[in-house]
Amino acid sequence: MNLKNSIGITALVIGAILIMYSAYNVNELLFLEGNTSETDIPLYSSTVVFPIFLGILFTIDGTIICGLSRRSSLVFHFLANMIWLLASYRLFLLLLEPLSSRLVFYRIFIFFMGAILLFSIGAIVNFLPKSNNTQ
Repeated sequence: MNLKNSIGITALVIGAILIMYSAYNVNELLFLEGNTSETDIPLYSSTVVFPIFLGILFTIDGTIICGLSRRSSLVFHFLANMIWLLASYRLFLLLLEPLSSRLVFYRIFIFFMGAILLFSIGAIVNFLPKSNNTQ
């Protein structure tokens, strides 16, 4: 196993652990403790939302690293990572405050959709066949 696959598998494992941690916290907070009021939203932000978004990001990155065949796709993946982290952080900060306008959440949704689009473009670029310049 080479270094690229080791890093990719490590990122996948970290992502899976973060997703399981979020699922455990949803079970604890929602079903066992019954925290369903509006004042509990900041608690969900720090223990559920932020870890699951980071877990998804690590899972995507691990998959990309394991299947990387073109370095040019890294530009799209890097931009998508930065947008995903920015949107996750903005969402985390918004959920710590009392609920505000839905327009702010719509903007964050647009950021996430842009990141997903860039991840998709990076995957397409990564899997395009390489040209053979034989003459």
